Amino acid sequence: MSWSSIKDSIQTDLLSRDLKNPNIRLNALERVEKLLTTKSPALIKNPEVEFRSIDKNELKESLSSFKKSGKISASESSIINEIYKRI
Repeated sequence: MSWSSIKDSIQTDLLSRDLKNPNIRLNALERVEKLLTTKSPALIKNPEVEFRSIDKNELKESLSSFKKSGKISASESSIINEIYKRI
């Protein structure tokens, strides 16, 4: 499964749910993708292998260290959970 198919699947799922404001999570998806592209490009290039090699919570902690606030948001955490569900 490629990154683009994972991303498309998440976007479709978010838009099909009865969320009050799906744009919050869609924007979070974009932020997570940007973080992964700049800080862990291997995860984007080969997601099926690379995501299996890192624990979900370790990834969240790692990405948190790159954020100015020192913590990823709840919506970003939710997006990471969605990525792992698909892999």
